[in-house]
Amino acid sequence: MKSKFVSCIATVLAAFGLTASARAAGEIGQAAAPLKIAEWVKGKPADFAAGKGKQVFVVEFWATWCGPCRTSIPHLTELQKKFKDKGVIFIGVSNEEVDTVKKFVEKMGDKMDYTVAVEKGQETSEDYMSAFGVNGIPHAFIVDKEGRIVWHGHPMAELEATLQAVLDGKLDLAKEKKKDSVRAKMAEFMQAAQAGDDAKVKELGAELEKLDQEIGGVEAGKLFKTEDALKTIKFRKAIQQYQMAMAAGQTNGVEKIEATLKETAPKEFDLADFKDTMSLQKAATDYFSAAAGYGDKTKLPEYAKKLGEVKTKNFVFLNQIAWALVADERLKERDFELATKLAKASVDLSGGTNAGPLDTYARALFETGQFKAAVESQMKAIGLAENADQKKEMEASLKKYQERAEKK
Repeated sequence: MKSKFVSCIATVLAAFGLTASARAAGEIGQAAAPLKIAEWVKGKPADFAAGKGKQVFVVEFWATWCGPCRTSIPHLTELQKKFKDKGVIFIGVSNEEVDTVKKFVEKMGDKMDYTVAVEKGQETSEDYMSAFGVNGIPHAFIVDKEGRIVWHGHPMAELEATLQAVLDGKLDLAKEKKKDSVRAKMAEFMQAAQAGDDAKVKELGAELEKLDQEIGGVEAGKLFKTEDALKTIKFRKAIQQYQMAMAAGQTNGVEKIEATLKETAPKEFDLADFKDTMSLQKAATDYFSAAAGYGDKTKLPEYAKKLGEVKTKNFVFLNQIAWALVADERLKERDFELATKLAKASVDLSGGTNAGPLDTYARALFETGQFKAAVESQMKAIGLAENADQKKEMEASLKKYQERAEKK
């Protein structure tokens, strides 16, 4: 579990899904390799050769354990619905065990309404992810009607707009090639920065600034500046160091890390809130490890007390913890009173304007025998539901709460 802020840092570097690894030989415009699939879990098998001249494919690499991947699933489902009649086929490719993917897909139902497959070993990942030097998921590739890879990137970024341009015949392939070359430069830049090679950093920074002007932004809507990019790298490194120190319970050197964070953080970063969230993360990790049978069960009361006392402004994180307390099947010990407390705090922090915390609070109230209050909270949640699927799920819970309230 990560701080909402840290999970959502939108930087030039993160936008490309890069770490400081070496760039491989993949190139925009090259022929897309056939997908090497062990089993098609959902939908019909996709064949680039058969679809040539007729269909456009979006190949997205994901995993069931990946939080950002799960977040992108509803978006991909909506895009599949939007572009289905235009000959676009979305394919989610995982390298996990077939049974793991099947169970996940079955549970998702219509919320994951596009083709899903499990690749043979790492063969498809090698042809796409490794070939283009990409390490992070989710990551998507667009294969046009000519069977060429014409774009790749995060599915929540420019996928929809680029796909529309492909369908309209307006995609500038030369520009996309130049954009993609920036990824290689960016990886080199990161390596040089982490190695402390100032001369190389200066050289590559100048090249990136020039490319930024040529392509209209290394990242859409933002200017690339070497100084800012270096600050971002230092900031990300400090974030990682702080998280590792907190996880290990270390205090030595923390003040130095905090000083680096203050020096390099973007304006919207709140150090106090970040520290609170890290404390909450540590408390939650200790508690869930013990409750799931992996830690010292006798310390559960102590962990529960710490978890209940940690302060944070992050209502999303609080809600995730509260929901896990009431619903995570891996927990062998449950504390519904603690769940109710955290869910109520999440509702208060959100101002009662978010369906998620209200839904969780209703479940916690139900589990503690407060049936009428559960009904009230669930009705509020339904009124704030973000989509039809979420509303349907919440209405099913409401019915259960109402039936129990009437029996009391």
